[in-house]
Amino acid sequence: MRRQAALAGALSALLVLAGCQTWQDKAEAEALADCAKIADAEKRTTCQTDVMTAAGDAERRQLADQQAAAKAREDRDALLKAYGIPKSQRPD
Repeated sequence: MRRQAALAGALSALLVLAGCQTWQDKAEAEALADCAKIADAEKRTTCQTDVMTAAGDAERRQLADQQAAAKAREDRDALLKAYGIPKSQRPD
């Protein structure tokens, strides 16, 4: 039951973050377009690799943050349950 609630919360967070992805995608597209303007093929490839690496790193950080928050929520719920605190008195 708790896992389903945590999963639902994570999915809703992803949906919210999906709306924020549009400006990040636009920024990445602009950066890649700037890379495409570089005449030297080696420098252009390096620029594109750097942009894509930065984008991948940002996505991994975001996912790690979401997983850490979900783990903290599960741990907090487990502790509250272990100490016998009723749901009506638990902090949200």
